[in-house]
Amino acid sequence: MPPIPTEILALAPLAVAAGVDLYLTLLLIGAAPTLGLWDAPLPGALGDLDSPSVLITVGIFYLMEFTAERFTPSAVVWNAFHAIIRPVSGALLALLLLDGHPLWIMAAGALVAGVLASLAHGIRSGGAVLRWLGAGVAPGARLLSMGEDVAVLGLVSLTLDAPGWALGTAILVLAASAPYARSLLRAFAYAVRLIGGRVFVTFRQRRWRSAEELPAWVASALENDDALAPGGALRGSPAAAWRLPGAPAFAIGWVVVRGGSPVFLFHRKRAPAWIDLGVVASARITEHDLFRRVDLTGSGLRAFLLFELGGPSVESLRAEFASSPGL
Repeated sequence: MPPIPTEILALAPLAVAAGVDLYLTLLLIGAAPTLGLWDAPLPGALGDLDSPSVLITVGIFYLMEFTAERFTPSAVVWNAFHAIIRPVSGALLALLLLDGHPLWIMAAGALVAGVLASLAHGIRSGGAVLRWLGAGVAPGARLLSMGEDVAVLGLVSLTLDAPGWALGTAILVLAASAPYARSLLRAFAYAVRLIGGRVFVTFRQRRWRSAEELPAWVASALENDDALAPGGALRGSPAAAWRLPGAPAFAIGWVVVRGGSPVFLFHRKRAPAWIDLGVVASARITEHDLFRRVDLTGSGLRAFLLFELGGPSVESLRAEFASSPGL
């Protein structure tokens, strides 16, 4: 059996590295021949990145990204735009890497690289978002950024020196992040939604949505369930939940009130599901620049709910969760 070409082995690790830190990946690849870090020619047409104009441009974007990610709103906006740029760049990087191979291999490689770069970018950005939202799931921003840079440097170096080992490392990294991938991607998508909501919040009254404004799946799920307390006006608000028992680690759905305690509704395996929030206690309600957070407590529980700025006010949320201690 003939050996697997180096370009094929290097595809996945370079795509993952580009998804985590695109500009540092391009800088290292482009500067490697000039700095004498690798004597052998770079795979495919990656040597085309060894150009002063390319390196200067990539370096400027690296500094722009470094600056943007020092502040949460600019970091979210930057990463939102790169949700498009990362997969495109990953695909283009694959085309350079696979230059000279048959067209169908180049096309397939570009597709795989684009997906991997997009996935790595979403997972990495989702982790940063959770830290910003208050989940406390990661170290400080600077320490995490340094760790990402070291990881990318190591992965790219390993790819150019031992692509087989680099491929194995990339597979292990993706496998380790798989259990958390969906929640991290949801967190990233929700942060982009918060930024959009902030732009239009001045044109909206901060309130609960009426029954007529609820999505059809929410209304139908409530109509067919007898566990909800009868009476009272049905009202709700889009929300997200972190570590709510019975829900994914990060879930996006609706908080709805109808007579009794609020409930959180979300989709689980494409079917509506809901959780009674009356069984958890609310420790406090805080308002941030882009969202309102209701911290939930219980036996060993550290969860929270998130509401957009266009949703119910702090006073309204406090009224709904008034029976919980600590408010």
